[in-house]
Order: sequence, then structure tokens, then C-alpha cells
Amino acid sequence: MKKLFLFFTFLVFSVSSILACPYCGCGNSNFQIGILPTFSKAFVSVRYTYSHFKTDSSSQYSRDYFHTTELWGGYNFGKFQVMAFIPYLSIHKLSDDGDINSTGLGDITVLGNYQVFSKTKNGTETKSSISNTLWLGGGIKLPTGQSTVDVTHLEFTVGDFSGTPGTGSTDYILNAMHNLIIGNNGIVTNLAYRINTVNPQQFQYGNSIYFSTSYFRSLSAGTIVIRPTVGINLMVNEVNRYQGQEVDGSNGYLVSGMFGVNLQKGKVGLLLNASLPVSQDFYHGLTQFRERESVALTYSF
Repeated sequence: MKKLFLFFTFLVFSVSSILACPYCGCGNSNFQIGILPTFSKAFVSVRYTYSHFKTDSSSQYSRDYFHTTELWGGYNFGKFQVMAFIPYLSIHKLSDDGDINSTGLGDITVLGNYQVFSKTKNGTETKSSISNTLWLGGGIKLPTGQSTVDVTHLEFTVGDFSGTPGTGSTDYILNAMHNLIIGNNGIVTNLAYRINTVNPQQFQYGNSIYFSTSYFRSLSAGTIVIRPTVGINLMVNEVNRYQGQEVDGSNGYLVSGMFGVNLQKGKVGLLLNASLPVSQDFYHGLTQFRERESVALTYSF
């Protein structure tokens, strides 16, 4: 039961890397956790994520593609949990200004959580066991990625800040997670608030609120454990600022549907995850999130 809970602890940030348009956020400033592998003490993983966005207006045409390969892992000791993410980004922006490509190390993120409440009721032959758990925690994103933009260029726009692997800012995360598991079924609900600071070039992404709720079921096929997941995510981001001035159309919201599956055999796991938009409003409706897919290979010990 404890391992199953750990597997689904962090769903809150599954939408945090999908806002990458020139107006409403960027893939380089955010990260995702998605679904954790099954582990008792620690795990390491390599994950690839693809995201796609488009913008169409009378003055702007853009197709943004983000490819992220990251090394991430977690360590569990008692009621405390620590995780770290080291991303490498490849960004392709196709627009009426031409093709722009950028690659490099992204911003490293470190998270910590503490289990403030946990109650388990053992099941009987006719009733399933019940686990009810609450975690509180937070983290920091470090400005390790390349983030400098040539603001003196004649064709400079604030959208150029979304075309670099890093943001240049140190950002902070607060989060709460509640898990209710009944037998092989469970519901995970998460709430997080991200506080973004001003980078050296006086650009600041707006603070963001994330909410996620997901249902999962654990199944067995021989020696392989299969855990399908389906859920819905909400993200609301505040307005961005450049040199203290608000960037028009940079605030908005996204509701996305999420579905995925984890295949676990012993210490090795394969995680597949995808998100599609349900409702959204960015840059007065002219920018749209299209899709996101990720695949991860994990090893637990």
C-alpha cells in the first residue's frame, strides 16, 4: 500500500511544463513530475517529453515545439521525501520571423515534502483496505539554464524569453497533496502555488496556481503490474511583467485531460503519459496548447 501511494504522490505538476507560447508562459521555466515509479527507498529515471503550441493572429504566426530530456530521481527517508530534476531542452520555434532553434541545460529543480498525516485501515475478506494521507512541501528552481536574450535587437519581443533553455530567475513552489486509496483504486488531489521572481533582464513570469485530481487502478498481468491513470488538470497563471510593465494577454488558464499508464516489472518501470486540452484561454484566445506526451524509463531500489 505504501509503495502504491508513493507511486501516485506527485501529480500536481503534470501540467506545469505545458505553457510555452510567447505570451502565457514557457516550457523552459517549468517542469513536470507526472507519475512516480514504484520505489521503497529511492529511484532514478530518464524521461523525454514533447510539447506543441500554436499562435495565430493578424500580427503573429507561431508554432512552438519543445523537446525535454531530463534526469530525475527521488529519495525517501521516513516521513521526508526529496526529489531533483535536471532537464536538457531543445526548442524549435517556427514563426513569421523565421526558424529559431535553441538547446542547452535547463533550470534544475529540487523539491522536499513532509508527511503530516497518514492513516491506514486494514481490510477484511469482504472490505478493502483504506489509506488516507496528506503531504505538505515545497521546492526551489535554480537559474542554471542559459537565459540571456538580446533585448537590443531590432526584432526583439518579450516572446523571445520563451526561446531559451533557462529563465534566469530563482522560483519557489508550495504544494499540498491528498491521497485516498481504497484497495486497488485511488484518488489523488493536489494543489500548488508557484512564486516566480524577476530575472537579471527584468523579465518576470506571473505566479501560477496548479490543481490536479486523478483516478488510478492497479492491475496484474503475470509478473507485470499495470497501473492506468485518468484525470483532469487546471492551471491559472497571473500576468507576466517586463521592466515592471504588464505583458498584455500573458495571463490565462488551461484545463487539460490527462491519461497514462505505468508498466512495472521488478525494479524496472516504463511510464507513458499524455495531456490534451479541454478548455483554455491565452493571449485573448489566439494561442493554443495542442498536446503533450512523455515517456520515462525508471529503476527503483
